[in-house]
Amino acid sequence: MSRPTQAPAPFFRLRPASLSAVLLTCEHAARALPAPLRAGPDEVEILRSHWGFDPGAWDLTRALSRRTGFGALGARWSRLVIDPNRRIDDPTLIRNEAEGIALSFNQRLTAAERERRIGAYHAPYHAEIDRLLMRRIVRGIHPVVLAIHSFTPVLHRHRRDFDVGVLYDDHAVLARRLARRVRAAGFRVRMNEPYSGIAGMMYAADRHGSHLDLPCLELEVNQARIGTRAQAEEVAERLTSAIAALGADV
Repeated sequence: MSRPTQAPAPFFRLRPASLSAVLLTCEHAARALPAPLRAGPDEVEILRSHWGFDPGAWDLTRALSRRTGFGALGARWSRLVIDPNRRIDDPTLIRNEAEGIALSFNQRLTAAERERRIGAYHAPYHAEIDRLLMRRIVRGIHPVVLAIHSFTPVLHRHRRDFDVGVLYDDHAVLARRLARRVRAAGFRVRMNEPYSGIAGMMYAADRHGSHLDLPCLELEVNQARIGTRAQAEEVAERLTSAIAALGADV
């Protein structure tokens, strides 16, 4: 008798045995839907867009992890299934439409289904981040939590004319230090843009950093710079020194 197929973990891990001084996370790493959810033709295009995931972010995270040796975690499923970078009481945790298109897999969700998705996808992702951080803490390492995201070059006809945003809340000194190094690598950098950590727009990094009293930041990279895997590799090469130095900053 064949055994039932076990559902895959709702995350990807890179270098899970690492005790690196920086843990990279990527909440919007993928655009896939877990079985049995399916997307119609219009929804496939939505999933391939920035609504479904952060294009280039996971390619950049993987390249940075490989170059620095830092451990990394990425969410396996599309942010449209459930968004791991949102509080569970956030109205955008599970969107029922995007770009005016009703998402069939999110229509008429019962409270039980929302609870199931939180328990199956959202909670385990964050529990794994905590586990990876606790492994370091009990060995005397107090790592930096660095979330990797990407942003659209144009949103609502507004051009975002820069390359990298450094988001922070309580760790302004560390954020400015990282920003200086990223600028030195030749990138146009903005602080707390296109979103603001001070305004609560870096939920995942802040959740784990605040809970465990660890420094936490988010890096937002323009999707025009990392639209292909080759571009992501080139950006990672230029960012490696700046990211690697974070581990020595705390």
